[in-house]
Amino acid sequence: MVLVHGLWVDGSSWRLVARELLDRGHSVTCVQLPLSSLTDDVAVVRRAVAQFDGPVVLAGHSYGGAVISNASHGAEQVSALVYVAAVATRPGESAGAVLEGFAPSEGLGAVVADKQGYLTLDRERFAELFAGDVPPREAEVMAVSQGPAAPACLSEASGEVGWQQLPSWYVLCEQDRTVTPEAQRGIAERIGATVVSVPASHSVAVSQPHTVVDTIEKAVTATV
Repeated sequence: MVLVHGLWVDGSSWRLVARELLDRGHSVTCVQLPLSSLTDDVAVVRRAVAQFDGPVVLAGHSYGGAVISNASHGAEQVSALVYVAAVATRPGESAGAVLEGFAPSEGLGAVVADKQGYLTLDRERFAELFAGDVPPREAEVMAVSQGPAAPACLSEASGEVGWQQLPSWYVLCEQDRTVTPEAQRGIAERIGATVVSVPASHSVAVSQPHTVVDTIEKAVTATV
């Protein structure tokens, strides 16, 4: 498995999922995206996939869904895609444009830019909007560990995408205030994903890692 984080977090956001996958005997890589552009992030994931000899399942959280959509295109090793409260782009469409097609979320309204234009989520509102079901101190650590993202991550147009050829699963977070449940349903429907709904915040990989692991294993069982 290659696990791909989104905006406002880093690869450590997958640590509980990765631990359980390792306990179940799987090979896992949690990538660290530079968050400098979609192109750069896709290149990191493709390098991670190339490290494995056999089939690979890609899992992407939030913006990471746009990354795995692109990274999986033409990648013969990739057998399935798992989207976790994630964005899935069409060719020529940016991640930001996907979200603009739905009613705005509270979380996206709390994005702030630094003097160089790099984006983070307001630290004071991070817990309530991004990690409402995560222990408060853990959410605070997540808030101060954010890696600023270049605006290009959200504005760069997608290339060809793998979900048009590959089976997909979608973990839909019903209490999400960053990517609304309505947006998630629309995204999952248009890619034809098998949906697993869970009463969770945007940080489901931290608050309910078992659900995410079980969904990834369903993708493995069905395709490998």
